[in-house]
Amino acid sequence: MSADISLLRVFHAVMEERNVTAAARRLGQSQSTVSAALARLRLALGDELFLRARYGVEPTEKALQIAPDVAAGLSRLEQAFRAAEPFDPARSTRRFRLLLGPYAEVVLAPPLAAAFARHAPGAKLEIAPIGPDLDPRSLAGQSFDLALGRFYPPPEDLVVSELFTDGFRCIVAPEALAGGATLDRPLYERLPHVVVAPPGNWRTGLHKLTADTGLRRNTSIIVSHFLMAAPTVARIGGIATVPARIAAMVAEPYGLLDMTVPANLGTFPTQIAWHPHSRSDAPNIWLRDLLNTLVSAEMEGLRGA
Repeated sequence: MSADISLLRVFHAVMEERNVTAAARRLGQSQSTVSAALARLRLALGDELFLRARYGVEPTEKALQIAPDVAAGLSRLEQAFRAAEPFDPARSTRRFRLLLGPYAEVVLAPPLAAAFARHAPGAKLEIAPIGPDLDPRSLAGQSFDLALGRFYPPPEDLVVSELFTDGFRCIVAPEALAGGATLDRPLYERLPHVVVAPPGNWRTGLHKLTADTGLRRNTSIIVSHFLMAAPTVARIGGIATVPARIAAMVAEPYGLLDMTVPANLGTFPTQIAWHPHSRSDAPNIWLRDLLNTLVSAEMEGLRGA
């Protein structure tokens, strides 16, 4: 079989999407065109490559074996073409794909979308969850451009740098402080707590911090997303310990108080991870610079407030 880049792009898209219809939509082709390309690949490689599954297709062992080489080859070709052309975000129609942890998605997705609308209106921004762990192959094969979250220990074979840090605050229902009560440690430990336990390091991170300080939480309910904490606290008249940026976003809309935690829980980082092959990639550099610019602007705003 002689190399046919169009067939390899179809293979790569189906491999990532695990769905022929979704792959066709991603490639801007008809489903019949993608199916015909898969038929040619099956004939050339002597393997089914993808088998029907309940919600799409599943790769065969042969497909899994060749997928990393196909992804790496396409990545090198794309880099070669990009290197020959200067990157202009205002004219770009590129699709940027980001893996974001649950906290990073809440605090970064809205300002990042607004920045794209201003500076790269023709580009597409796609965000997907990291899940419990970051698989370096997602960035090595350029399935995604960047990952943002909390990476400890740092994934092997990836470049990881700190974007910003955040601390912790309490969001508290006003009725919990009736009669002029102050949020001291005894009251904190008595109030019903909404505990946020999303996938990944957050599930154990805050639990360890409170345990290390001896601070107890009277857990009333555990939720899996930060944006569920505020409405739940408001309904039960309780409290939640959340990142300071989250508290600033949700306290006022839900009529909650944004208060100091009665113990020093320290800070935690939000980091960027990317594959070394993207170090000199102009669009990737632009995206990393844009994220740093957004964080710097926010810091300036806080200092000027």
